[in-house]
Amino acid sequence: MAICEKLSKILTRYPSLIGKGAIDILEYDEKATVRKVTWINSDFNYFDSTLAKDMTAFFQKSTKNELFCKDCDGVIIFEHGGKKYMFITELKSGFSTEIFYKAKTQILSSFIKTNMILHLLSCYKLEDYIVKGFIVGHPPKPDFIYNVSKADMLKDSDTKKKHEFARSFFIKNKSHIRFLKPKDFYCLKGLPLGDRGIFQNIELYFIEVKDGDSEIKLDVTNYI
Repeated sequence: MAICEKLSKILTRYPSLIGKGAIDILEYDEKATVRKVTWINSDFNYFDSTLAKDMTAFFQKSTKNELFCKDCDGVIIFEHGGKKYMFITELKSGFSTEIFYKAKTQILSSFIKTNMILHLLSCYKLEDYIVKGFIVGHPPKPDFIYNVSKADMLKDSDTKKKHEFARSFFIKNKSHIRFLKPKDFYCLKGLPLGDRGIFQNIELYFIEVKDGDSEIKLDVTNYI
């Protein structure tokens, strides 16, 4: 039995879907201008944001860390070329350093919660998976790039940290990709997560949706 079928059969309590060849990740906010990402070219097991959000109430009672109160739009798990992947996707309509930084945190939060649930299954081992995160949205405006470029001039440490993260994607790295380790996520500082609780590394992408478009189709073979 394929890994996707195993996970789907066991996690029937959650909105887990099998996508044969394609799967849609949707943004349900009526005001959103980026509404859909369609992943293609594999068979997918898809968990929408409900899987992570169902655990939020627990974390709200057990911790004050805001990390666990944020969730992304969807997680897909699939196997391609003999390798296993977990892709975590967050759709963003607006653009600012605050929004961009929040998206990174949402991806991390949903990973931790999804990973916790999947570790209940005998067929799941985190070390078998390549984990990647995708922030999908309209391209930043020129004034955004200009403001981000002035990060060194900022005195507020929190704002400076967010500007520097955005600058690392849009000025220092023209491909809009970063390879991150847990130590690069400040919100993880002080959390007693074991090796099975967090990835060793994650490749984080920003994917541009053309201005005026509300959806985009992405081929997994371009990201593996």
